[in-house]
Amino acid sequence: METGNRIDSDNVDLNNLDSNLISVIVPVYNGEAYLDRCVKSILAQTYTKWELLIVDGASTDGTPQLCVAWEKKDKRIRAFYSEENKGVSIGRNTGIKEAKGEYLMFLDADDWLMPDCLERLYADIQEKNVQIAGCSFKRCSDDDWKIMESNLTNLENIVHKNIAQTESPAYSKKLIAGHDFLKEGILQQDTRCWSKLYAKDVIEGHHFKEDFTIGEDMLFLWEVARDAKLISSSEYPGYCYYYNVNGTMLKPFRETDIDQIRCWQLVLNQILEENKLASEKQNEKTNDRSVIARTGTILLMSCMLVAGKLSQLPAKEREKYSAIQKQCSLTVKETLKIQGAYAGLDFGYRVKVAIFYSYPKLYMRLYHIGKSIKRK
Repeated sequence: METGNRIDSDNVDLNNLDSNLISVIVPVYNGEAYLDRCVKSILAQTYTKWELLIVDGASTDGTPQLCVAWEKKDKRIRAFYSEENKGVSIGRNTGIKEAKGEYLMFLDADDWLMPDCLERLYADIQEKNVQIAGCSFKRCSDDDWKIMESNLTNLENIVHKNIAQTESPAYSKKLIAGHDFLKEGILQQDTRCWSKLYAKDVIEGHHFKEDFTIGEDMLFLWEVARDAKLISSSEYPGYCYYYNVNGTMLKPFRETDIDQIRCWQLVLNQILEENKLASEKQNEKTNDRSVIARTGTILLMSCMLVAGKLSQLPAKEREKYSAIQKQCSLTVKETLKIQGAYAGLDFGYRVKVAIFYSYPKLYMRLYHIGKSIKRK
């Protein structure tokens, strides 16, 4: 039974909860070392009308056993299991399909939330016409979790109270129209699908692109934001992002790194296509030049990041990926045609792009030598 803001998890029936239910979706693969802290941070939420959907991608460690144990411990927790690991996008899409809540949130299994995160985001999304409520994040370490856990004494019997309404420090917040979020959010480095609460009706019809391993969260956010009336963006740092030294962006070159270019190409091409169609009609709003220029700038940076990772491979191994090098080079040449794209780069990137544009193979060799010297 529910008492105030409390829910007795032993008797909870998710089918009979009111419309304030939040579905937290956590995809996981081999997360035995960190899944517990993620779940504990949900159990410690001051807002208790939630369900937790853990989607296991065929883990080979003790993750499935942890999922079973948590399901038994709290009926608000449901686990789903894949026969093979196909990536985080499939896990998130499964969560969207199975969610019973009116609101959805995505949480990575190695991250965690501050105790009042759901409560604050829920309060923000109640504002008129707001369909996505986001907060800021902070990079955290294992030591940060230990400090937080030490403050969460007796998790199962924690006394919940409306922190967001009674003890909330003042954080700046702005409202952004959905059609402006590309310019005012995504192109300002807010490309994360996590740290946000979504009204389920704005997500309807959207899904994560399962053929992307990088940039799929940005593409999802971009597509959903375009359908939202208003997006609330708060500086409150409620999401704890675990800085993993083995994270995707820090790993050596992989063929799937090309997705970093593909995702921004997709955005740029659609913007250009929309402007072309709008120019053929009267009274149709077009994306301004600054949006096109900034998207081009980011695409150039993405090309150089991929080329940089590729250049760190030994010469013979690098030759295996000559097609990717050519794609980077071709994309740079095409993107430099966009007015303002090159000008938006800082000095260091301008030098890199200029050399790579004229002498791609020389750039790769010089970059490789420079990185080798640094490592020594």
